[in-house]
Amino acid sequence: MHLRLDRCVQAIVLLSLPASVACTPYRIEYHKRPAFYKEASEKELLDEVVLDDGTVVRFVESDVNNTLPTGSDDAGATRINDMETRSRANDGTITLRAFSPEHVLGHAKRGIREREYRVLWDQLLAERTKAAYLENGGGFEAFAEFCEENRPAMMETFNRMGFGLFSPDVVQDALGADGIRYRLHPRLAEQFVFTEFDVIREESGMKWAMIR
Repeated sequence: MHLRLDRCVQAIVLLSLPASVACTPYRIEYHKRPAFYKEASEKELLDEVVLDDGTVVRFVESDVNNTLPTGSDDAGATRINDMETRSRANDGTITLRAFSPEHVLGHAKRGIREREYRVLWDQLLAERTKAAYLENGGGFEAFAEFCEENRPAMMETFNRMGFGLFSPDVVQDALGADGIRYRLHPRLAEQFVFTEFDVIREESGMKWAMIR
């Protein structure tokens, strides 16, 4: 949604402004942002950002999970948005749930930031991706080594994708019928080591398939 406003507000003030002051037009853009992103972010997310061209970007939190599980009816279903996407048991065990590609991106971002490589391997990584690691003789150890070596570069990509997920800066491409690829717009891609993040659907939910 795009709104064009004028920087003139009619109000009762105590000081009089010169009559020659002109009204300067500017643009406000509203972008939806999943509510869980604030928890997944490594730093406080701003609700409003002013771009170089003067455009004001305001983020509106949205619930991307306001849907019923497949095959459920209204009477007996528990809505997905009532379930936590991340929980920790008393013994410290972490459980991840991903019902949308946005959840996968958020989990990957937090998992890499906090070095939860085993959690990512066990719960978020796609089965075919784990199989590829195992076929090459590396398994979890090779995955963890890759994550540690590329941690700063991946965090840069995750942060940028998370910030611009619902803007033209991040392009979303379909991967068959059950997957999606997030990729940074070509004008940004040269600034990052990793520019693409693939998510696919498996029986247990949405999974992280690839970063390149």
